[in-house]
Amino acid sequence: MLLTLTVASTEVEDFVAELQLEGHSTFAELHRLMHRAFGWQPSQPTMFYICDHRWRPERVVPEVSEEHDTMSEVELGDLLEDEGQRMQYMFNPEERRGLLIEVSGVSFGKHLDEPRVRRQHGTPPPYSISEEEEEEPQATMSNADLLAQLNAQALGLDDNEEDYDPEDTDDFDSNELDMEGYEVSEY
Repeated sequence: MLLTLTVASTEVEDFVAELQLEGHSTFAELHRLMHRAFGWQPSQPTMFYICDHRWRPERVVPEVSEEHDTMSEVELGDLLEDEGQRMQYMFNPEERRGLLIEVSGVSFGKHLDEPRVRRQHGTPPPYSISEEEEEEPQATMSNADLLAQLNAQALGLDDNEEDYDPEDTDDFDSNELDMEGYEVSEY
């Protein structure tokens, strides 16, 4: 099985990369491919989060752990087998910086000699934010804010609209409320 993964950044709008790896490649091989392709010199342990369709983390695959299977132990094909599956790669957890990855292709009967970057557009985000850049306001956001933004985008909401009024409920239709995933518990 050959996987094509599309990588994007929330920090750099024009950056996108397409990577191809065999399903039997490990998450550690994907990690090394990205660091080599993007010119990063890792200085701390990283991790992948396997996410649902709304970018909510469901499983972690860390580089180093005593509690979980690590990147070198888990093959991509063990967790990724369908187009549209999503994950986050936290390449710099200390600064809460990561990339968004989606399975954009699954091919059977095709093989690669080694993992490769199929195409890349734009410049990837830098591995670390320099001290000069930290003094200026950043587009970097916490994981919770990033997930909230991705969920809003998935739902077709835009919290950047200037005319947004949280008190305005004229457009609210309770029949459109999807209760799936919500539980009501009594204490």
